[in-house]
Amino acid sequence: MATIKDVAQLSGISIKTVSRVINGAQTVRPGVREKVERAIRELNYRPALAARQLASGRSFIIAMIAPRLTYSYFSRIMVATADACRKVGYHLVLEVMDGEDLSITLSCEPDAVIVVPPFADNPRVLAALMKLGKPVVRIAGKDDGIGRSVEVHDHAIAGEMAQYLAGRGHRVLAMIAPPRPDMAAEERLTGFRAGLADSGLDLPDSHVVRAGMTYAEGERAFRDLMALPQRPTAIFAANDQMALGAMACALRLGFRVPQDVAIAGFDNSVEGQMCYPALTSVHQPVEEIARIAVDMALDRGDGDASFAHHLVIRESA
Repeated sequence: MATIKDVAQLSGISIKTVSRVINGAQTVRPGVREKVERAIRELNYRPALAARQLASGRSFIIAMIAPRLTYSYFSRIMVATADACRKVGYHLVLEVMDGEDLSITLSCEPDAVIVVPPFADNPRVLAALMKLGKPVVRIAGKDDGIGRSVEVHDHAIAGEMAQYLAGRGHRVLAMIAPPRPDMAAEERLTGFRAGLADSGLDLPDSHVVRAGMTYAEGERAFRDLMALPQRPTAIFAANDQMALGAMACALRLGFRVPQDVAIAGFDNSVEGQMCYPALTSVHQPVEEIARIAVDMALDRGDGDASFAHHLVIRESA
């Protein structure tokens, strides 16, 4: 089994510098880092976590707070975050929470905590996390001074979706919105409304149905919208799960998608790509979001959170 001495010998770099690379130090020159990482790959070297913890006084663990009931977006963000952690010599530990029980009991002593929706804006969860005294990073959380937040720029891309649907000739539109206006995802509603206004269209409150970001809630919201005196011909849902629930309900009730009602979502989930008709959606750069969250958690880099969403046009809208 390869040792740190073997890595130092193969790379021609001192053991002390190799150790700094392994521990994610930012002061190592890029050329030196590349030599060490190349030697690590060639030797298949795996540093002992316990030894690193003892030598540094850190755990080299980042905890992620996530809901028990997950779907494509969460699984993708978890895998991407685990990969981003590994690249900087850290391990990701998943801490699962239920929607009802919001108590925080971590199974380890992490160096930092990353929180994903819907907990990223939950006051009780955030208050409990801040008491732990660990760096907290919120993916898609509001920038309200609690921990650090990775903004996902929902407003602009939701506006683009509104203009796309308006450009398809729709004049009566609706939205299945996040359950609470204090969530960061509320920007998807305000952006959609602003995009329609730019196209000379209105989104009345009667055509906004708040729902719980789940498939079943999407079904329920679709029924409510179709009961309106003026039915929408296009519906934008704040995530793909609600959009898929709405589309399933539409087809079950005999509506044609998109001929009778166009439906679009937000997340570009695998499920949305596999259904028929395939779901028009918003692609989120999950890998970039995860990398930025890990960098923020470890106070690495310059905190640059720039990344681009884009529309993915398919058959449903």
